[in-house]
Amino acid sequence: MFAYAIDSKGFIVESYLIDGDVTVPLTAITKQLPQPLPFVKPNWNGEEWVEGETEEEKTERESKQLLESLKPSPKEIADAELEIKILITLKELGVKQ
Repeated sequence: MFAYAIDSKGFIVESYLIDGDVTVPLTAITKQLPQPLPFVKPNWNGEEWVEGETEEEKTERESKQLLESLKPSPKEIADAELEIKILITLKELGVKQ
């Protein structure tokens, strides 16, 4: 079982595995996070765990994920470099398209 120490805004700052003689702060939340975790940024509202990510944070996170997904992989870059080298070599040899 886990306990969660939270800051003044309800966000997790530390988690504790309660096993045996582990001492947790009196202010730690022992209500378990739902699984699978439906929250990007879990927040304790005083009664239950809720989503703590703001719309602005969500938009920024999704934008970063989109940009990352659009980046070519190292393999795609290597394949493109090889193709360019082949085309340059063929051009130098006088091969027409």
